[in-house]
Amino acid sequence: MKALVNNQTLFIYPETDLVASRIESLRDFILGQLRQYKEPSRIVLDASGIEIVDSLGVNLIIGLYRQADSESKKFEIVAAGNQFMKVANFFRFSTLFSVKSKEEKGD
Repeated sequence: MKALVNNQTLFIYPETDLVASRIESLRDFILGQLRQYKEPSRIVLDASGIEIVDSLGVNLIIGLYRQADSESKKFEIVAAGNQFMKVANFFRFSTLFSVKSKEEKGD
């Protein structure tokens, strides 16, 4: 897990699957980053290191989106692989926020 702030964007790199055994530590890490970096107006979850997302992982993503939304921050997911995109499409994440696959060019 790591995070990076660049201009007005907080980039979050979980670098692990979003599964039950990892959710608590991921949630604590992400919340800590949100508390530490209040200035950014955009939160980007880099999904390049994520292969598997279980139901708790989906809840973590939705919770992160809701937290960002409650603070009037833009939330998006980038660099999603094929497996992640299947989950994102099934749960219709793109109706709430931007989800870009690894093949799409982002900014």
